[in-house]
Amino acid sequence: MTKLTKAERQAAAVRDATLEDLLAAAWPWDIDRVKAVVLAVAKARGEVSANDVRELLEERLHPLIGPAFNSLTHQRGPLVNTGRRVPSTSRPTKGHGIAVYRWAAVDRDAA
Repeated sequence: MTKLTKAERQAAAVRDATLEDLLAAAWPWDIDRVKAVVLAVAKARGEVSANDVRELLEERLHPLIGPAFNSLTHQRGPLVNTGRRVPSTSRPTKGHGIAVYRWAAVDRDAA
């Protein structure tokens, strides 16, 4: 396991606090709605990224997309990170890479 630098630990703490504040301010049904859209796209297409769901949600829900993906991949969740990245289509992100996820049921059915 790689040891994080002090700056990386501080950045992670800020990120975690920001996500915590965001989720605390969100309505539970908004989070559930974003998760439902993510899962519907993943089931229908086999793979999904934030680009795929962003266009299906109103803009006020866009900040919840990242936390929804995190929630759906933890502890054998329904999604698995493929390790692939695609350029983001969100203008504020300036095309940085975002993760692509796969519907995990495919993996579990094969096992």
